Amino acid sequence: MPTAALRTAQTMALAFMSMVVVLGVVVYLSVPDPDLELPSTYVIGGQVVAGVVIALILSTIGFRVAPITPGTAPDKATGEALQKHQTSVILRLALSELVALVSITLAFVLSEGQLMTYVIGGLISLALMALFAYPSAGNVRRVEASLDSAGAQSRLAETFGVV
Repeated sequence: MPTAALRTAQTMALAFMSMVVVLGVVVYLSVPDPDLELPSTYVIGGQVVAGVVIALILSTIGFRVAPITPGTAPDKATGEALQKHQTSVILRLALSELVALVSITLAFVLSEGQLMTYVIGGLISLALMALFAYPSAGNVRRVEASLDSAGAQSRLAETFGVV
């Protein structure tokens, strides 16, 4: 059963994810002639490559957090774990959002496929956020493993109710 801590983390992640959708509406209302024409293959290829590079970065460093010092009191360790998890989630959300943010710029610079440029970039960002930043059981356990790597017990998964 999800706890208040998990619901808070999920709400934060969903706020970032919904912002990608809101920005899509802004792009739709702002581009001079919103149509469903695809951008050039170079633009789409660049967006996909950027998404893959960010996914590699997220899987390499996105879940690394400083471990809890052994001997830390259990309540203090849990509080420290929650704070480090939140910092980690915000970093992963911000990195995931990069493709959408660059796509906004491209949507206003390009002369064709403006709306679809953002739609493709936004979808890539949403996929990255869902896979790497949303506090799923697997993502919470990956952060917990990093927190517990020095031997202390953070009890992060237990705090989130994803045991």
